[in-house]
Amino acid sequence: MIKKSLKSSEFDNFTSFAKDWWDPFGNYKILHTLTPLRIKYIKSIFRDYCPKLKKTNKFFYNLDILDLGCGGGLICEPLARLGANITGIDFIKENIDVAKKHARDLNIKYLHRNLDTLKLPKKYDGILILEVLEHLDDWKKLIINIKKFLKPKGIIIISTINRNILAKVFAIYVAENILKWVPKKTHTFEKFIKPKELTSFLNKNKINVIDVTGLVFKPISSEWNLDKNKHQINYFCTAIKSN
Repeated sequence: MIKKSLKSSEFDNFTSFAKDWWDPFGNYKILHTLTPLRIKYIKSIFRDYCPKLKKTNKFFYNLDILDLGCGGGLICEPLARLGANITGIDFIKENIDVAKKHARDLNIKYLHRNLDTLKLPKKYDGILILEVLEHLDDWKKLIINIKKFLKPKGIIIISTINRNILAKVFAIYVAENILKWVPKKTHTFEKFIKPKELTSFLNKNKINVIDVTGLVFKPISSEWNLDKNKHQINYFCTAIKSN
């Protein structure tokens, strides 16, 4: 089970802080800061690589999108407002409860599921796996499992953390202990994933990588930016499933 794939401290964190998902100053405040940039990146990828979008003037209209590890729905809600048919799945029941309550009248399907044994009745134009892989003991198993839920030419967007000394210092020590962007014990360095490890595995399994873009924090302006040349810490990796 995914629960068993997490350190108990990580799982306890995610469970106990579920109530904070929609508090912009709470334990997930960094995700509120990143949400506009995440949406910007997702929109740019689908605009450039999804053929269905060229047939309509409405962004994401009628696209089937799966947000795996959706948390409280920070990404699901803006994509639903852009016209997508969104399914959000999380392995923590408290997260799904919060997401359902906050969504109100938005047409979002939220499911509490074990990601290791996931079964779904349909396939998707896009699958999002944002800040999930670095919490798992076997991220490769998850990718293999969810590949079958991706349509031919479907897009998978992953965001995760590089494994190097800079990431260890900034994503764990600075982010957790000094800036307090995330709760302590959220991350484990050994679970971080080098971009070349991720891209190699995806390509090998016929999910062809089309983009790797870094998420870079600018201390002077206190802003996050996208940078295709800097993947030292946080980064996006996007790939398209072969026919």
